[in-house]
Amino acid sequence: MYTITSLPRRSMPVPQHVGTAAVMIACALGGTGSVFALSHANEWSKMLDTRVPYFYVQTADTDTTRPDIRSAAEHLANIRKVLNPAISDLATVFGVSRQAIYKWIGNESTPEGDKLERIRALSLAADAFQKAGVIRASSLLKMKAFEGRSLLDLVATGQLSQDHTQVLIAEARAMDAAYSRSGLANSKAVPSDDWRAELSIPGSSE
Repeated sequence: MYTITSLPRRSMPVPQHVGTAAVMIACALGGTGSVFALSHANEWSKMLDTRVPYFYVQTADTDTTRPDIRSAAEHLANIRKVLNPAISDLATVFGVSRQAIYKWIGNESTPEGDKLERIRALSLAADAFQKAGVIRASSLLKMKAFEGRSLLDLVATGQLSQDHTQVLIAEARAMDAAYSRSGLANSKAVPSDDWRAELSIPGSSE
């Protein structure tokens, strides 16, 4: 019989619900014994040395959280897929050149900490729009719904929050309801977004 002595390591608290990747790592370190049970995650997680910062995000189908380990390039891909902003708009929002944006997208370089935080905030907003089923999320980017400021304006100053995103989701639903009431959905004319505006709907909470 022998004793294993662990060297001091940096540790970070792990939530009760741990992702599949963490469980696989635990099994690789010492099998599937009770020492690595999920109920003792905060204890055996001290043997894991976290190399990169990560954030916890809500999963789409459960109430549990998981680490958000997406890279800047992956966040930007998500932003472009859901929100479809112009590259020039992204460059303006993040205070860099168009070439820098393309390098981030191509994973050729990594944005600085503050810019990465703003990219992540916009990506999380895109996640929320997608989860809420907002089809034309791109039309909300420049809507002046926050005392004359838009979602992009808030991102540029690092002030975008989940509350702002929820307000825009409510605006999108109100616009869709107005569109349905207008009867335009049954028109034989070519569909258009001309009826939409970049101004907040009167009566909005903002």
